[in-house]
Amino acid sequence: MRYIRILLLHFEHVFEQRLRSLIWFVVTFINPLILILFWRGALKGGQEIAPGWTLTTIVSYYFLVAITGAFLVSHIEEDISESDIQKGELVRYLVKPFPYYWIKLFEEAPYRILQGVYGIITLAIFYFYFGGFISLSKDPLTIFLAVIIAVLAAFISNTFKQTIGLLAFWITDIYGLYEVLDVIHIVFAGIVVPLVLLPSLIQTIANILPFAYIIYYPTIAFIGRLSYVELLRIMGIQCIWLGALVFVYHRVWKAGIKKFTAIGQ
Repeated sequence: MRYIRILLLHFEHVFEQRLRSLIWFVVTFINPLILILFWRGALKGGQEIAPGWTLTTIVSYYFLVAITGAFLVSHIEEDISESDIQKGELVRYLVKPFPYYWIKLFEEAPYRILQGVYGIITLAIFYFYFGGFISLSKDPLTIFLAVIIAVLAAFISNTFKQTIGLLAFWITDIYGLYEVLDVIHIVFAGIVVPLVLLPSLIQTIANILPFAYIIYYPTIAFIGRLSYVELLRIMGIQCIWLGALVFVYHRVWKAGIKKFTAIGQ
């Protein structure tokens, strides 16, 4: 019950800045729309750019990339590194009888949910007016498994970003690292181009890294591009990544907290 109360308290704070969250969503939605226009011009003849990838699939993909990006990709790392570690605000969390990991997760979750709702509303509007260009899976079991994949993706993203944020215990200027990771994320999560359209070497690297399991695979799961076996395989890999990231997080937290001083950096 206390978990729900904490989450609701953070929801109150987020709703005070609901317009700000809407602006963030609109900004992130612009890039997929531009890419849709590009592919619409490239596929005027209705041909397939890859087996099963028509203009309808491409449009559906980029719409869902925008929504999954808003829903699943955590941005908690800057708050951890700048506010908690560099400014010393971590002190107020250390005296609370509640794990720091879950506190930060509950702080970030309302932002993801609110922006995800904006995305679902946008998708519903476009689906109503341009339903012929958007194709989603109608199989209940596929949708159910896709939802599980999305939940695991959200935990992977949050755990990864929290771990990266904790590196501020050792790195004074960590924003360069954030920018490098953003570039890697854009390429290997399939945000610019679906991974199936990239060279096999990049696809192999993407399947090793965690980024594709946060954006790309949840997206194509909802489109219906994965069989049941592939959906279960993706879930298994996500569980392995989540377990590994949780392990690394705890090691980094235990080592970093020994270096922390109440006055920050």
